Amino acid sequence: MRTSLLLLTLTATLGVASAQTSATSKGSSDKTGVAALPTPDGALLRWALPGDVRPARGFRLRISGPGGTRDQTVASPQPYSAALGLSKADYDGLISVYDQPPKNDSERTQRAFFNLNVVARPAYARALGIMTTLKGLSPGQYTVTVTAVGATETKVGEATFKTGATPAVPAPGTPRAKPGPAAVQLSWAAPPPSSSNLVVAYRIYRASGAGPYTLLQPSPFFLSSQPGGDVFKDTDLNARTTYRYQVAAVDLFGRESTRTAPVTVTTETVTVLPAPDDLQATVKERAVTLRWTAPKDNRITQQIVVRGTDPTQPLSALAALPPGVSTYTDSTGRPGESYVYAVVTRDAAGQMGARSNLVGARPVNTRPPAPPSGVTIKATTAALTLSWTANREEDIEGYQIYRSESDAAGAPSLLVNTSPVMGTTFTDPLVAGLQTRYTYRVTALNTSQAESARSAAVSSKLVDRTPPPAPTLLPVTVNAQGVTLSWTQAALPDLTGFSVLRATGSAAPQELVRLNAATRTYRDASAATGVTYAYSVRSLDAAGNLSAPSAPVSIRRAGTDALDAPQRVTVQALSTSPGNRVRWTAAAGLSVVVYRLDRAGSPSLQISDLLTSAEFTDVAGTPTSLYQVRAVNDRGQVSPLTTPVPVSAP
Repeated sequence: MRTSLLLLTLTATLGVASAQTSATSKGSSDKTGVAALPTPDGALLRWALPGDVRPARGFRLRISGPGGTRDQTVASPQPYSAALGLSKADYDGLISVYDQPPKNDSERTQRAFFNLNVVARPAYARALGIMTTLKGLSPGQYTVTVTAVGATETKVGEATFKTGATPAVPAPGTPRAKPGPAAVQLSWAAPPPSSSNLVVAYRIYRASGAGPYTLLQPSPFFLSSQPGGDVFKDTDLNARTTYRYQVAAVDLFGRESTRTAPVTVTTETVTVLPAPDDLQATVKERAVTLRWTAPKDNRITQQIVVRGTDPTQPLSALAALPPGVSTYTDSTGRPGESYVYAVVTRDAAGQMGARSNLVGARPVNTRPPAPPSGVTIKATTAALTLSWTANREEDIEGYQIYRSESDAAGAPSLLVNTSPVMGTTFTDPLVAGLQTRYTYRVTALNTSQAESARSAAVSSKLVDRTPPPAPTLLPVTVNAQGVTLSWTQAALPDLTGFSVLRATGSAAPQELVRLNAATRTYRDASAATGVTYAYSVRSLDAAGNLSAPSAPVSIRRAGTDALDAPQRVTVQALSTSPGNRVRWTAAAGLSVVVYRLDRAGSPSLQISDLLTSAEFTDVAGTPTSLYQVRAVNDRGQVSPLTTPVPVSAP
């Protein structure tokens, strides 16, 4: 049998080195996804998880051997009670990770680290249902086939084993130790290939002097196929100190081999390389130039320029320079981003020297970005929303929004956002009902605060769904020519007209006519005599909103006979106070309205409401005033005005 599990690729610190970890056991010529180790009455089994996703219905194991063939199922996941060694939080996190395939780089990286844990920790494999133990088998040779059961069935692989004693985990070769300055490098030979060699990792134990052994981290340690990655480096040790090491192998089932014979090594004295001196930074357009005094030491083989954004965190290697070089220009930084720099020396053995002083710098880009394109505007009842196409420049900090009440070039404008807009949309909330048309332009701002020219203008006003106030109907005139309506209307900037409605009996009102905004009267010449009508008027605005109808007025148009004007009208000045008293002969069932003319030929001014009495006192009248009266019946019909009557002395 031969099994192979590809684990993952991990990126090492500083983003410079990477290591690929793999575990391989070699035996027969078949490459499968199932590993098996015999036991006296069965076998230990472990297999791969197809597609890194748990199958919906777990796994089916088909076991063929003495006594025939039988099937056994393994649930995925196993219940928490079977996940020995895992906390409930670890268990829940593990199961959720393998519910779906990874969708992006972040999830793929997370999955890679979980895969490593699945190999290193058998409890993870048991929880996922990819490791189990067969028991109760009769002696003999068996073949087990593992199939993942989901929407479809996928064969994972198969393995052949013969019941018997479980082989021990093969031990690695005795390690070799290479001392360094306050560090030790260990290497060893992997166990030879065999059908029982399922070694995937190692555990390293260290003792100081004659003290006890302790397990070193990371544990277990995975060998790498990358150059220089097949050794364990134990750093941050004491210089000129003796240490002892042992190594044990760990297989797929978490079993550990016997430890190797100890190897003893004494660390070397640490001699620190000198640091570059007097590091300085000069900011240039889209670049930072560093200058320093290079140390003179024959051990130095490289000078490493390091950079970061947080001086409290490790800095990343940026460039490796020959010894003696004293300047470097970094043109890879993002303009407007603040960076910290340092320079470190290194010798041929990879030992790093002291770090230079830290310097901060912020590259700039004073070239304005392009103005935003594709600007559009969308109106609602309480806001205007802008959208635009994102700029392609890499150093865009955000966008600025300018609003004006005119689309003319150079018109005064207001910056309406309090901080640069990070996305490509902006909503400007306005007072509902506001009908001012606003013009907007957008600019791009880079991280060096260079601002683009303004975009093409877009204009709009709010969507108006607010109906105007209803008109107020004035007294109606009914005569031989028809029914004449008149009304008043509150001032509206967007008034476009009126709709005159008429209803008969219980029928719904019907529109008679639409009139322009300047009209305040309408004569209905089509009103039939002897029929009662209800009239109302609605106002209309520029958005097409109609007001509620005015309070209706009911009119019954009589025959063509007009009402008679009141008779014997007299006007006499008051004797004890300013004003005049108007008297007339009242007719039964009719009301009277009084009008005053300030002088002959001037318009008549209505000065009373409907009166049922036979006199009216006008306290605002003068001795030169003239008066007229007219009769009004209960159907709204009016008589002609009387001849103007002058004031008599008291």
